[in-house]
Amino acid sequence: MVEYIYYTGVGAKKNGKHNVNQFLDIMNKNFNIKCSEFLPELDYKPCVDYKSKTIYMKYNKSKKNTKKYKKIQKAVNKCKKYIKTAKKRKCNLDEFVKFSGAEKNNIST
Repeated sequence: MVEYIYYTGVGAKKNGKHNVNQFLDIMNKNFNIKCSEFLPELDYKPCVDYKSKTIYMKYNKSKKNTKKYKKIQKAVNKCKKYIKTAKKRKCNLDEFVKFSGAEKNNIST
């Protein structure tokens, strides 16, 4: 089974079709550090909470003294602190796919 990744972003081929090695080469060359910084935002609960509730904060700035707003602000602070201290590492294929928005496709030969 041959696996292809469809990615049309920075460094991609014009047709967007890449085998796994080509895709990983592009990602490691252009986005290795950014992917590593992006991962804590997906795994750490305060970051997930903060990302899902930022719309609330944008539209309710006049209600800064509410309990919900303070709880969100606490999650924001925890998330930012965690991101700063999170260990940088190499991303794997699935993490790069999630980070880039690419699509995986398995083709039987």
